[in-house]
Amino acid sequence: MASTIRVPTEIYEALRKIRVSLERKYQSAAPAMQDLVTVALQNFMNDWKDTDKREQLLDQLLENRKMARANMGKPKTEEPTLKSNDN
Repeated sequence: MASTIRVPTEIYEALRKIRVSLERKYQSAAPAMQDLVTVALQNFMNDWKDTDKREQLLDQLLENRKMARANMGKPKTEEPTLKSNDN
């Protein structure tokens, strides 16, 4: 199942900078953007299993949702999208 998600520009740009720096060092063997996102999500899921880390993550998730709701209806800036292919 494939899905597309919107990613805030600042997060996308930070990931892009990491990818570019890795390309300089590893050239064609450098991880792709999808690899960066996959590892980040795997780390998130591992942290979620830890009760202490889960509370901190939940606080961050709720704050992020609160900010997103506060911005609803405001003019949108163009945000990059990431597509995932679940194989």
